[in-house]
Amino acid sequence: MKNTFLTIIAIAFVTLSYSQSNKQLTILNKYIIANNLGTTEAFGQFIKETYNPQLFKKINLKSHIDFYSMISKDFGQLKLEVYKKTEENPSRLVVHLIKENENLFNKNIVPAEVLVVEMDFNKNKPSSLNKGIGLGALICELKK
Repeated sequence: MKNTFLTIIAIAFVTLSYSQSNKQLTILNKYIIANNLGTTEAFGQFIKETYNPQLFKKINLKSHIDFYSMISKDFGQLKLEVYKKTEENPSRLVVHLIKENENLFNKNIVPAEVLVVEMDFNKNKPSSLNKGIGLGALICELKK
C-alpha cells in the first residue's frame, strides 16, 4: 500500500514536471517559428499569444516587434531543436539555439553564432511570459 502511494506521487510529480516543461517548450517553439517567419505579423501574434495580459497592456508593441525583428535579421533561421539547456525550472527557461544550417552535434560553434534565449514564466499562469524574452549572442554572456 505504501509503495503504491509513493508510486502515485512520483508519477504525479513527473507528469506535472513534464506538463510544465511542455508549456515552456510550446512558447519557445512559437518564438522560433515567429523568428523564422521574421514578419511583423508573426512577432505581433507571438507577443499577443504568449505575454501575460497585464504585461501586454503595458508594453510598446512596436518596440518589442522591432527588437525581435532585429534578432531575426542578425541570427537568421533557427533550428527548432534546442542546442543546449542551461536552466529549467517552473518559472524560468534558458536555452541556446543555433542557426538552421548548423549541426546539433557540433560543440565548436562560434559563441557569436549561438542565440541565448531567456524566458521568465508567470507562476499563476505558466503558459504566459512575465516579461519579454531575453535574447542575445552567447559571446556577450561569456564576456560578463
